[in-house]
Amino acid sequence: MIKINTVIENLKEAIVGEYTAQRKYLLFSEKAQKENQLMIANLFKTISMAESIHVKNHLRALEKITDKRYNVEEIVNFDDSILLNIVNSTRNNLLDAISGETYEFKKMYKNYIKNAKKKEVFLAEFSFDLARKAEKVHGELFTNYLNLLDDGKIIDEIDIYLCKICGNVELNEAPLICPNCDHDQQFFEEISL
Repeated sequence: MIKINTVIENLKEAIVGEYTAQRKYLLFSEKAQKENQLMIANLFKTISMAESIHVKNHLRALEKITDKRYNVEEIVNFDDSILLNIVNSTRNNLLDAISGETYEFKKMYKNYIKNAKKKEVFLAEFSFDLARKAEKVHGELFTNYLNLLDDGKIIDEIDIYLCKICGNVELNEAPLICPNCDHDQQFFEEISL
């Protein structure tokens, strides 16, 4: 039997994971800039910002469920210097990102959503579901850019838009309605380096 404490711990684990990804993708963005892969650098930057949105959404859910205020630092005990050791080539950073996003989409969030449903903790379920949908898109974008890089194609810079509600990322133009959270176009922000 799943206890509500399990859902609370899932929220905390998700906050740690999203915070870690956010910090890591900023470093990956810097590396891609150094390698003159500006579109990939902007993609990493944008998805880093998306991960921050997931942290914020999970934190809000945690606070509502527990009726307690939290500081991210209370949950995340992290040393950024650890991440410096995993920054690699842009290609390998894309592989790392694809692996992380795929794990979150296919396993982690699926399990967390299941736990939240069992305990009828709908706010946590909603937060997990929004993040899961966005993680799927993030993984697909990273995969597409890895393929372009591997094919030796020139990667043109295009507009990137971020939904400030759910962390969805869209290329070329913001949709009229976010396919993940159903908010309208005004909640999308164009992101650039």
